[in-house]
Amino acid sequence: MVELIFQYVLPGAIVSLLGRWFLLAGKRRDRGASEAAAEAARHEKQFPGWQELVDENRRLRADLTATDEKLSAIEKQLSDVRKEDTRKMQAVARILRALFDQWPGGDTPNLGPADIAEIEDTIPPEWVRRRAV
Repeated sequence: MVELIFQYVLPGAIVSLLGRWFLLAGKRRDRGASEAAAEAARHEKQFPGWQELVDENRRLRADLTATDEKLSAIEKQLSDVRKEDTRKMQAVARILRALFDQWPGGDTPNLGPADIAEIEDTIPPEWVRRRAV
């Protein structure tokens, strides 16, 4: 009877135990691989990869270029406004200089029409004398 156990039962038990051991080892390996994949995914979310950084850099570069173009347009508009303001202030200075130069005289001041035209839009309408027609 012991011979039958060694001949039939023991080899089957050994094969069964080895099979279970390999099955459990495979499950452990699969679990370890899935945990490693989950860790890699978590790490990827926490620290973006190279391609994500490149994509973000491209988006930021496009945004910066658009912002730079808008800023250039605004700078040009500001430069135009400054030039116009400077012209008006120079016209006012010439008018005031002409008024002070002609002040002691008894006649009406002789002002340059170009200077008056330059600041005409800044003079309130009620200050302008109406011509009698």
